[in-house]
Amino acid sequence: PYQLRAMTALQDAVRKGLTRFLYEMATGTGKTLTAAAVIIKLFMRTGNAKRVLFLVDRIALQEQALEGFKDYLPDSPIWPQQGEDIFSPDRRIYVTTYPTMLNIIEKKDPYVSPFFFDLIVADESHRSIYNSYKSVLNYFDALRIGLTATPTDRVDHDTFQLFDCEAGIPTFAYSYEEAINHQPPYLCNFE
Repeated sequence: PYQLRAMTALQDAVRKGLTRFLYEMATGTGKTLTAAAVIIKLFMRTGNAKRVLFLVDRIALQEQALEGFKDYLPDSPIWPQQGEDIFSPDRRIYVTTYPTMLNIIEKKDPYVSPFFFDLIVADESHRSIYNSYKSVLNYFDALRIGLTATPTDRVDHDTFQLFDCEAGIPTFAYSYEEAINHQPPYLCNFE
């Protein structure tokens, strides 16, 4: 049910004309699943996104996201496939690390237009999209969604500001406390 609320919050924000969105969801509540199965699928099905970039900050998260996309969007051509390291412009979903995408943009070989992607999802957006990696988001003219369990509001790392949210108020929030207090719980307390 909270993933459906997340989708409703996004649809409300789109109707208001917003182009940047921030999802704050507790670790283990399915941020990647929500992005893959719900958000990206909806944007593609409605024709609002032809190509999607899903950014992660490390290879392990890239592999996890690729598996999730194969499960929940099996008919969408995804880059990269196993062993593929050359950017291919004929896919619909691109899952890569910030450094890889930054290298593609800077080297311009192959050239990727700033209008290539319609939707960018930044996973772990509280830590990875600052300093030089922020230029990846700034390069592309696309809708942006940030996913995080722990947004920050420091002067030089303000996740809320980066996604045009009011101070401390994401587009959608589902806290750890909400997850463990739900009956039945969606998460268990850790020991």
